[in-house]
Amino acid sequence: MEFLFLAFNLVFAILIFFLTIAFVTGAPFVPSTKNTAASMIRLAKLKKRMKVYDLGSGDGRLLELAKQQGADSIGYEINPFLVLLSRLRGHTVYWKNFWQANLSDADVVFVYLLPWRMDKLERFLMSQLKPGTLVISNSFIFPGWKILRKDTTNHAYVFRM
Repeated sequence: MEFLFLAFNLVFAILIFFLTIAFVTGAPFVPSTKNTAASMIRLAKLKKRMKVYDLGSGDGRLLELAKQQGADSIGYEINPFLVLLSRLRGHTVYWKNFWQANLSDADVVFVYLLPWRMDKLERFLMSQLKPGTLVISNSFIFPGWKILRKDTTNHAYVFRM
């Protein structure tokens, strides 16, 4: 019984650790609503074989919707529990901090970060993405970029590199 209690506490401590790391590096896990996720996919105008990245892919909701459109979808997630869940659902997800990811072949990038990370993310994406790449953001905008399309009801915004 003591072993189970210790194991439970260890798993709980690891979960809290990764939730804290995610908050510091980008954002805690807050899943996109079904309506917002559907809106982000619609605004991306995905086509078959497009390369899609979800930065902080969480439970893989956007990866699944992009896959249904025929896109090649890849997620980056720092929380190993969410990586495992997404992989069990059949998604390609890397247990990696996306700040070290190579996104140079992206056609579309999905993001849902905290507002105070958007400036840093803007610089990171500008150094990574090819011209024409779409960046779709849930809730928060890039202050220096022009909005290409938007769905204000669902808080989804599209930008083009």
